[in-house]
Amino acid sequence: MQDNGSTPAVTTGKIEGIPLFLIPNAISILIRRHGDAILRIQVERKFHHRYTVKAETLTGHAVTVNPESPAPEEGDGHG
Repeated sequence: MQDNGSTPAVTTGKIEGIPLFLIPNAISILIRRHGDAILRIQVERKFHHRYTVKAETLTGHAVTVNPESPAPEEGDGHG
């Protein structure tokens, strides 16, 4: 997490009023728009068989678990 103690801002992108068969297309649009910063995608059913697709994202960039310790190189730590 971040060392400065502040929590990153979470924003929500959403597409409203879409029919069931267009949900995969709406999710694809949100993924292309926000990329790796997406935390959660939520689909809600509204009235008259219409749906809302919401994508919660972190503003700025995706959060890394521990930026001080990079991922090990391939083959490191294996016996």
